[in-house]
Amino acid sequence: MPNRASPQPLPEIGLLRGFLEIARSSSMSAAGAALGVSQPAITQQLQRLEAQIGQRLVHRKSRPLTLTAAGEALAQELPGLLEQLESLVARVRGTEGASREVLRMAMPDSLSCIIGAEFLSASGSLAQTVELRSGISPWIEEAFRARQFDLAVDSPPFDPSTRAECTPLFKDPYVLVSPRRLSGREPAEFVAEDHQVAYGRTSKFGAATAAIAQEMGAVERPRFSFDSSQSLLRFVQAGYGWAITSTFCLFQLPSALRDIDIHPCREDQVRTFFLLNRRDETHDLAGEAARRLIHVFRRLVDGPWAAVSPLATDMIRAANPGIFETTDA
Repeated sequence: MPNRASPQPLPEIGLLRGFLEIARSSSMSAAGAALGVSQPAITQQLQRLEAQIGQRLVHRKSRPLTLTAAGEALAQELPGLLEQLESLVARVRGTEGASREVLRMAMPDSLSCIIGAEFLSASGSLAQTVELRSGISPWIEEAFRARQFDLAVDSPPFDPSTRAECTPLFKDPYVLVSPRRLSGREPAEFVAEDHQVAYGRTSKFGAATAAIAQEMGAVERPRFSFDSSQSLLRFVQAGYGWAITSTFCLFQLPSALRDIDIHPCREDQVRTFFLLNRRDETHDLAGEAARRLIHVFRRLVDGPWAAVSPLATDMIRAANPGIFETTDA
């Protein structure tokens, strides 16, 4: 009987996903950043995958990186095959009697700070363990695309390659906040003359607030820039300048609200949050998670947030008539 070579084990799915991120970004460092690992780690993953397959997949000396013929073939066929496998696993997990052990979620820092704990308290039956991580965009969307999370809360614009179902949750109106030394003056009078405190422009939120500030007449570069709403509000409170932020962010530092003035932006200037889940996966789970997020949001607006700032909660209610119309009837 002829000897038959033992079949080679299939590559690990994590290595295949890492390769696809390399192929998408054409950069080891960018792929590592998207996956939340270092450049040496993603390089080692590629080397392990090439060893398991027995083929070079990437021309390492090219800038940007290019794929070999074998790499091109793998990059072309692999996404569809992985989607089929992931869809199958999702269906098996959703069969009657199956119990989800871990639900991994991500949401922006500004939302996690004010609603994250309440959502975790309300989501106990969604899984045996609910893991919640927070950060800023575009990290959230990139990490979701890399399958680090099952569900994610984020705001547009979204990358088409994310291929997510987007369930609308609620809207967060933008506002201009100014120190009390500017009280009595309208924003049109001081935005071009007084110092601006701003968010960094590398996030979606920072880019959006910068565009609003420019539209309102800001011409000088911001005097201070932050990724943290708490730091931004503290500097406005201390009188260092005005800022564009959102109503949700105001509840991160309630103590600052007694020393700042809140000016509504235009009604159409709002940040809309969506719940993202992968197409053909976790659809029912995403629907239930969305319902619980909205329930927690409504309870906070009707309760503790209204006690902190009636003006801000009035703006939130006006921006979300579909959520609050039954209580207003």
